[in-house]
Amino acid sequence: MYGSGFSTVPKQKSIIMKNRITITTGGTAGHIYPMLGLYEHLIQKGYVVNFITDHRGKKYFTPSILDNVKILKINSPFNLKGLSKILSFFYLFYACIYSVILLIVNRPNLVIGSGGYASFPILTAASLLRINIIIYETNIILGKTNKIFYNSCKKLLVGCDDLDFFPKKFHSKAAYVGQLVRSAFLADFHRKNLKDRLVILVIGGSQSSEFFGTNLAKAFSVIDKNIFPLQIYHQCKFEKFNEIENAYGDFKNYKLFEFDSNIRDLMQKSNLAITRSGSSTLSEMVAVNLPFIAVPLPSSLDNHQFYNAKYYEKKGCCWVLEQNVFNEDSLKKIILEIIKNNREQLDIKIRSMKLINMTNAIENFESEINKYL
Repeated sequence: MYGSGFSTVPKQKSIIMKNRITITTGGTAGHIYPMLGLYEHLIQKGYVVNFITDHRGKKYFTPSILDNVKILKINSPFNLKGLSKILSFFYLFYACIYSVILLIVNRPNLVIGSGGYASFPILTAASLLRINIIIYETNIILGKTNKIFYNSCKKLLVGCDDLDFFPKKFHSKAAYVGQLVRSAFLADFHRKNLKDRLVILVIGGSQSSEFFGTNLAKAFSVIDKNIFPLQIYHQCKFEKFNEIENAYGDFKNYKLFEFDSNIRDLMQKSNLAITRSGSSTLSEMVAVNLPFIAVPLPSSLDNHQFYNAKYYEKKGCCWVLEQNVFNEDSLKKIILEIIKNNREQLDIKIRSMKLINMTNAIENFESEINKYL
């Protein structure tokens, strides 16, 4: 039922036993990437760290890191029906028992959870074994799993410095640390300001191939022909490649991709992004000073993507267009705003992002960790 291998970093005699940490989170990119940034930092600093997630997260790890990851093969019972739903509850219960054994064997001094149903068994086991828990919320809306374990945790660390959307009963343990990002996004960026064209990165096609697909391709083609030259990097599902290529028509200055582990390089090449509003994606764009048009996914849980986007709009980092008003005309309006006055609007948003980047999230997080080891 479970993936094989649950190793730690190579044994070092100098490592103090109290610095044993288990990180657990859901298997989506939005859950994995912030915790991966924390994992990389802690390993470099000499902590012994175990990483636990569900089977969806396996694709986000390099082979060298995957050796230190435990994969729980469980499914959320809330998206299933009938026998599948009953079995999922059974597997979840089994995973909780298994997690108790896992924590007894590995003896962490601290468990860090950042939401997702895959973190539920480990956080349950940590609560039963009275192991210190820290939970981390990257979204501006507190997730369901984090709500469940709020009473058990020592601290609720948050990525946004705005608690208006957290019920007041969750404020007392909250501490702002900032948004964690992968180490690759902490490096200096040197983006060329290409004056003869606008380079746009589209991210979100894997979740919403129809909306971020042919309609957007047609809009780009019209803008390039009638308003301003464009270059496009466009994420979409592989099975949609032919359909979207046809929608681009005569416009050829584009590249389609399904998933690119070197998304950082595409961000560096771009002047503007059009994206969904998962907290991980937005925080990485802010980290690399890439202005964006946020189009929140309407079906996101508790509409958290909308509130994530509005948070960054309030900070002066982006434009927000809800899906029901996002069309060729609304996109053209923003493009015209950008190219007028030699892209001054992009520079304004970049300056706002640099103010946010003054927060050293990883150091803040480590400081909080050391209080509870």
